[in-house]
This record gives sequence, structure tokens and C-alpha cells, in this order.
Amino acid sequence: MEEIAMRKNGKRMIIAGGVGSLMVLIFLTSCVSTSGTAMKTHQKGMSSITEEEYFTTKKPVDRAYIGCTWSKQFGPLEDPVAEEIEVKKEKSLSGIQQDFAYNLGVGLGGQTIAGPAAEIGASGGSVEKAKLSGLEIITPVSIADIAFEPGLPYITEALRLANFRIADEKSNKAGLNVGAGTAIGSVTATAGAGTQARRGTEGEGLVVAYKLHMIDPETYTKSESGQRPLELGKTVEFSKEGLFAKATLQLIEPGSGKSLPRNVIWSCQRAYAKSRDTVAAWVVELKSTDPKRKKSTIAFPAWPAIEDCQNYSGVIFSRIDPRTDKIIRQKITITLIDAEVSDAMTPKAWNARIALVDEAFNIKLVSPKDLE
Repeated sequence: MEEIAMRKNGKRMIIAGGVGSLMVLIFLTSCVSTSGTAMKTHQKGMSSITEEEYFTTKKPVDRAYIGCTWSKQFGPLEDPVAEEIEVKKEKSLSGIQQDFAYNLGVGLGGQTIAGPAAEIGASGGSVEKAKLSGLEIITPVSIADIAFEPGLPYITEALRLANFRIADEKSNKAGLNVGAGTAIGSVTATAGAGTQARRGTEGEGLVVAYKLHMIDPETYTKSESGQRPLELGKTVEFSKEGLFAKATLQLIEPGSGKSLPRNVIWSCQRAYAKSRDTVAAWVVELKSTDPKRKKSTIAFPAWPAIEDCQNYSGVIFSRIDPRTDKIIRQKITITLIDAEVSDAMTPKAWNARIALVDEAFNIKLVSPKDLE
């Protein structure tokens, strides 16, 4: 009897163990399922956030246009007089961001033209393909370098597919090219900018989306010094702002030591283009009482004179206040009312004005919905 009872108890133990294992398996399976659903929900939400943050390009381009203003109709608008902004490139490690950028690149008209070896490397999901594209995030080294003006959106970030290529822009077609002899993981794209595009040009990389920011008008503050006379050879002091300005006439003789500093800022694009032919220039030096700030030099062509280059307005200093996240900057405006040199290259007439403007503001993200 005891033996029979032990056998029955053994069967009960086996059955109980099996039921317990089944319950654990169901529990673990439900956990995995929940986790997968949560991940999908997260990815979907992040994807929508990405689409709400970026402005997509309407045609294939290979330039980042960091610091340029944005037009709803025309896209990036370049200012030929604007100073070049130093940028940095970082690789994106976000699968969602990679997927988003890759799909935009292919959406510009791309089609896969691949050999068997490359097809293996690009036959996975869109995320796997996106990793081959080498997504880069291009931003300014200092966002304070962008010449923000109230009411205008500016490009502050660009998504660039480094392994895409724009080549021979002579048609409306764009393609994702992976040659048969290309190593797996090396992907390029060719894209045309239309029938009126440049022929025979080539640029590495394909920019597919931009992020925009603009001045938050609720945080914008401004103080002006007012117009002051800028006499030749005399120092103008802005005591409150800690800035000194002095104007002189300087002859330019290449090779004689009489030349302008390398970092000189010309008053306009035409003056810069003809700087090698300039014999004399009106030079305005700006020095700050802050030892961390470098001296700025602004030049106006004196001979030959250029009538359209008698005014200058630009940012001479900018920084970010880490306590408020505000951009703090100084702008200078110089106007030559009457400036003329004699045949002996000496000052014949001089009448000029100078003004200083201090600004502070936060910036805010601009979404595609804001410009609809």
C-alpha cells in the first residue's frame, strides 16, 4: 500500500512540476511580448518626433547650409556677405534617426542598383540599410555664431548620408548605387538636381533634412548706444560695453610689411573680392577690455573706392550664458558718410558714424507645422 501511494504521489509531483513550468513559461512569454510592444510603441513615438523636428529637402543637395535662413518655398537662402561658420560632424547612433534619414534619401528618387555581394549587405531591414549610409549630424561648433535676426528661421542642424554621392547632375533621376565589386557596407547614391542643374559636378554626401531655430521673441532684449561720430585717428570709447574703436587710413603694399591682418573683415562681398587690387583702406579697429576677446578689424576700400561698400553691420562678439541658455552678443554698425583720399593717398574727406548694439535672447525650435 505504501508503495502504491508513493507511485501516486510521484505522478502528482510530476504533474505539479509540469504545470509550474508551464506557468513560468507563459509568464516569461508575456513579459517578452509586453517588452516588444513597448519597444514598438517607443519607436513609433520617436519616429513621429523626428518627423516633427526636421524639414526635409525638396531636391538632392550635398551642402549643410548651417547658419542660412530658411524659406518655405525655396529652402536654404545663402547670404554671400555672411561669414563662414565653423561646423562639426558627429555620427548618429540612433537607429530611428538613421532609418528616418535613409528613407528620405531613397525617397528623393533612389533605386537600388546592386550586385549580389552588395545585395546581401543591404537586404535586411531599413535600419540595417541605414547603418550602411553613414549618417552624420552636422551642427555649428557654437550656435551663437549664427547671425539670428528676429522673425526668421535659421538652419542649425543637418542630417547627412555620408556614403551617398551626388554626381553628374544632368537628369531628374536619383539612385542608390551599390556596385557589384563594392565591399559590403560601402553604399553610395547618385542624384540629379534637374535638367537645369550643373553638369559634370560631383559632391560627396547627401543632405536629406534640416533642423531650424529662431529667436524666441518673448526673451529678446536689446540696448543701443546710439550713433556716435567716428573721427579719424581718435578713439571712441563705449565705457558701459567695455569697447574701444579707432579709425585710420592704411596703405597696402604687398611684400613691404604694409598689409592688413589676415582676419580682417571687409565691409562687403565686393570689397573682399577686389581686396587684392585695393591700394588703400579705411580701417576700424575694435578692442575690448575683456582679455578673452580678440581684436576685430573692419576694412572699407579707400582706393579704388566702392560706393556700395560704405556701410557695415555685423556681430563682433557672441557667447552662450550657461545659466540662462541665452545667446549674448554685440553688433556694430559703421557708416561712412563722406570718405575720400587725395592723389597722394592721404585723407581728403572723412565723416563717419558708429553704433553699438547689445542683444540677449533664447532660441526655440521651429517645426514644419509652424511654417504651414
